[in-house]
Amino acid sequence: MHTVIAMLLVLAASADAATLPPGPGAEPVVSDAVTSEKAEAFSATFASRAELSKALEAAIASGDIEIMRAMAVSREEFRDLVWPTLPIAKRPNSNFTWEFVWSQHALRHESSLRRIATDFGGRDLEIAGVSARGETTDHGGFLIHRENYVEVVRPDGTRDELRLFGSLLETSDGRVKIYSFIND
Repeated sequence: MHTVIAMLLVLAASADAATLPPGPGAEPVVSDAVTSEKAEAFSATFASRAELSKALEAAIASGDIEIMRAMAVSREEFRDLVWPTLPIAKRPNSNFTWEFVWSQHALRHESSLRRIATDFGGRDLEIAGVSARGETTDHGGFLIHRENYVEVVRPDGTRDELRLFGSLLETSDGRVKIYSFIND
């Protein structure tokens, strides 16, 4: 039930979603950079932090890592929308490619995502708020807010601040999505 709700929230929050997130038990699709479609805009975005919080609540309660993964910036979004805005991409004679930077990011992102799914998956946590305490960087068409803390209310009524994800991306029209689950 939670899986269906979380998936619907992810899809409903994104009017511009190009593809459906994988369902339970589905294998992630690994596409070749040459054959994959170009990302024109960020998909699976939310109109507000409150909407993102409700979807994250449902995704965590479901324990479905695929739903949580679909809430973050994808490989294609990184390649086409994020990478061109990064200083390292603009540096002359840089030996860094988007593939290398993505692979390093993806290793840490996946590790953090799995840790969050293991530590909190299947739990009913009410998210009362999200606050960014780190640097915010302007990338032209979007902002990245770092060091996000999530205030949760546990079923027994106690409150806590958790690092359920690392950075939050905000588009120029105010929509948000998780940039990365890297939170260490």
